[in-house]
Amino acid sequence: MANKNPADHEPHHVVVPPKSDAGKLDFTYIIGGILLWGLIGWGVDNLLNTGWILFAALPVGAVCGYFLARHHQRHGRHDDTPQQ
Repeated sequence: MANKNPADHEPHHVVVPPKSDAGKLDFTYIIGGILLWGLIGWGVDNLLNTGWILFAALPVGAVCGYFLARHHQRHGRHDDTPQQ
Protein backbone atom coordinates (compact mmCIF):
# COMPACT_ATOMS: atom_id res chain seq x y z
CA MET A 1 0.00 0.00 0.00
CA ALA A 2 1.34 3.42 -0.91
CA ASN A 3 1.99 6.04 1.74
CA LYS A 4 -0.49 8.86 1.49
CA ASN A 5 -0.25 12.37 2.76
CA PRO A 6 -2.68 12.87 5.70
CA ALA A 7 -4.00 16.03 4.04
CA ASP A 8 -4.99 14.10 0.89
CA HIS A 9 -8.43 13.30 2.27
CA GLU A 10 -9.27 16.98 2.82
CA PRO A 11 -11.25 18.70 0.09
CA HIS A 12 -9.36 21.30 -1.91
CA HIS A 13 -12.23 23.80 -1.98
CA VAL A 14 -12.06 24.51 1.77
CA VAL A 15 -10.37 27.80 2.52
CA VAL A 16 -8.57 27.94 5.84
CA PRO A 17 -7.52 31.45 6.84
CA PRO A 18 -3.92 31.97 7.89
CA LYS A 19 -3.05 32.18 11.57
CA SER A 20 -2.52 35.93 11.32
CA ASP A 21 -6.27 36.37 10.78
CA ALA A 22 -7.19 34.41 13.91
CA GLY A 23 -8.38 37.52 15.77
CA LYS A 24 -10.58 38.53 12.88
CA LEU A 25 -11.95 35.00 12.68
CA ASP A 26 -12.79 34.99 16.40
CA PHE A 27 -14.63 38.28 16.00
CA THR A 28 -16.56 36.92 13.02
CA TYR A 29 -17.66 33.79 14.90
CA ILE A 30 -18.80 35.82 17.92
CA ILE A 31 -20.76 38.33 15.82
CA GLY A 32 -22.24 35.50 13.76
CA GLY A 33 -23.31 33.67 16.92
CA ILE A 34 -24.94 36.81 18.29
CA LEU A 35 -26.79 37.41 15.02
CA LEU A 36 -27.93 33.80 14.66
CA TRP A 37 -29.10 33.38 18.25
CA GLY A 38 -30.60 36.86 18.20
CA LEU A 39 -32.66 35.91 15.19
CA ILE A 40 -33.72 32.66 16.85
CA GLY A 41 -34.60 34.52 20.05
CA TRP A 42 -36.57 37.12 18.12
CA GLY A 43 -38.52 34.39 16.33
CA VAL A 44 -39.29 32.54 19.55
CA ASP A 45 -40.32 35.83 21.19
CA ASN A 46 -42.79 36.48 18.37
CA LEU A 47 -44.02 32.89 18.45
CA LEU A 48 -44.61 32.83 22.21
CA ASN A 49 -45.56 36.52 22.50
CA THR A 50 -42.86 37.24 25.10
CA GLY A 51 -40.21 39.94 25.30
CA TRP A 52 -37.30 38.45 27.23
CA ILE A 53 -36.07 35.50 25.15
CA LEU A 54 -34.23 37.72 22.66
CA PHE A 55 -32.17 39.27 25.46
CA ALA A 56 -31.40 35.84 26.89
CA ALA A 57 -30.37 34.50 23.47
CA LEU A 58 -27.84 37.25 22.69
CA PRO A 59 -25.25 36.26 25.34
CA VAL A 60 -25.84 32.61 24.49
CA GLY A 61 -24.90 33.41 20.89
CA ALA A 62 -21.76 35.25 21.99
CA VAL A 63 -20.65 32.32 24.15
CA CYS A 64 -21.42 29.78 21.42
CA GLY A 65 -19.48 31.85 18.88
CA TYR A 66 -16.52 32.10 21.23
CA PHE A 67 -16.41 28.35 21.85
CA LEU A 68 -16.83 27.62 18.14
CA ALA A 69 -13.88 29.90 17.36
CA ARG A 70 -11.74 28.16 20.01
CA HIS A 71 -12.75 24.75 18.65
CA HIS A 72 -11.84 25.84 15.14
CA GLN A 73 -8.43 27.07 16.29
CA ARG A 74 -7.70 23.89 18.22
CA HIS A 75 -8.88 21.38 15.64
CA GLY A 76 -8.38 23.29 12.41
CA ARG A 77 -5.58 22.52 10.01
CA HIS A 78 -2.34 24.19 11.09
CA ASP A 79 -0.83 24.82 7.71
CA ASP A 80 1.19 27.97 7.03
CA THR A 81 1.71 27.26 3.33
CA PRO A 82 -0.42 29.42 1.01
CA GLN A 83 -3.31 27.66 -0.69
CA GLN A 84 -3.89 27.97 -4.41
